[in-house]
Amino acid sequence: MAKLEELLPLLAQLTKVDDEMKTLADLAAADGRSPFHLQRIFSAKIGESPLQYSRRVRLQRSAAALLVTSKSVLDIALDAGFESPEGFSRAFKTMFGMSPNRFRKEQRPTFNHLVFQYQAHFEIANRSAPCVGLYRVSLTDFKKAQTRGKTMSYEITKKTIDEVPFLYMRKQAKPEAISEALGSMLVPVFQYATANGVPFAGYPTARYVSFGPGLITLEAGMPVAGPAEGTDEIMAGSLVGGNVVSTIHKGPYDSLNLGHEAIQKWMAENNQESAGSPWEVYITDPGEVPDPAEWLTEIVHPLK
Repeated sequence: MAKLEELLPLLAQLTKVDDEMKTLADLAAADGRSPFHLQRIFSAKIGESPLQYSRRVRLQRSAAALLVTSKSVLDIALDAGFESPEGFSRAFKTMFGMSPNRFRKEQRPTFNHLVFQYQAHFEIANRSAPCVGLYRVSLTDFKKAQTRGKTMSYEITKKTIDEVPFLYMRKQAKPEAISEALGSMLVPVFQYATANGVPFAGYPTARYVSFGPGLITLEAGMPVAGPAEGTDEIMAGSLVGGNVVSTIHKGPYDSLNLGHEAIQKWMAENNQESAGSPWEVYITDPGEVPDPAEWLTEIVHPLK
């Protein structure tokens, strides 16, 4: 069975929506596998076929475009690779339960006062769809980058932040399986928020709840603009407000522990105590910035 990392090039290709939908044969030829083999391993790992995944991403981005742009339904349909507005409308209604025009009419008023404030949400969605590029991907040069990171200096900042609503999923994972665990959480949260018209208020975030013998309890998801209802799997909570200490880590994800260590050292030297679980905010999309040495991640520790 293929690992998630092996499918990332194909996932990245599928999330770069253009005006031409690829066939399974096209995808298989580019991937170097037979169509049957590609369909089988992709569905087993991702939970849907390559074409289902591609169509879902296109429709989710189209929903965002209906809310935050003035493009016509025809233009949005063509941008998403549909040959006709009728085909686009049928597919859109199947996913969202209403036509594109009705979706825009009913949902856009809620967003009008947030368009400028949350323009970053659409930019994030348009770049990375279900956050594929933001997983902790293991790269061959991570050890070299981690060695370089050991000389890194951190600017530590104490500040007061507001409490932010947070849609997330919770899982336990071994340290070496964090990449796969985050992938299995961020995608459903992104899809749920988009399908329910919940605007994002920040970047993908992972909170470290506890560290047990061999297992880490993770909560991964998206900050959102207002209170939202959860489901049995997707929980609605918050990222705590109040005093926090934070720093920006520049470099690969495998060396993020250096940033946490720098914060913990600062806390000890300044007689500060932790008030709960720390979290990481993945600012840089590796799909846009391929060099791990340039990736930016904010590390946040709440204070008493």
